[in-house]
Amino acid sequence: MAKTAEQALEAAVPAIGADRSKKYRDIIHLPMHQIGAKFEGTSAPFISTEAEVPEFVDDHWDETRPDWVGSSVTLDTYREVVRDENKAAFLIEASRYAPDGSLMQTFEAIFTVEKRDGDWRLISRNPFSVRMAK
Repeated sequence: MAKTAEQALEAAVPAIGADRSKKYRDIIHLPMHQIGAKFEGTSAPFISTEAEVPEFVDDHWDETRPDWVGSSVTLDTYREVVRDENKAAFLIEASRYAPDGSLMQTFEAIFTVEKRDGDWRLISRNPFSVRMAK
C-alpha cells in the first residue's frame, strides 16, 4: 500500500520488469490503461476486470517477449507534471536491463497514479521515446 504518489511511482516502475517483490494487482487500481500495449488475453490496452490482471507483469514474457525474460527496470529520474489531491502524473525516464546487467533500452513515459481509500496506485502508463541500447 503506497501512502504517497511518489511511493506508488517508485513501486510501479520496477514491477514492469521481472521484479517480483510486488504482485501486479498490488501496484494498480482498476481500470488500468497502457498506451501502445496489448495485455495478455485481450486486444485492448486496458485491464478492467480482476480476471485480466496477471499475477506479475512478466508472466507471459517467455511467449510474448522472450528477450525481456529476467529483465529489470529502474526509475532514473522523474518530475511531477500535474497533481491534485487524488491524482498525480509524472514524466519519467527509465532503463531496462538484461539479466546480465547490460542496458537493453531507455525510455520516457507518463505514469499516472490515483489515490483511492488512502492507497495510491498506478492507473495509466504511456511509454514513448524508447531507445534501444547499441
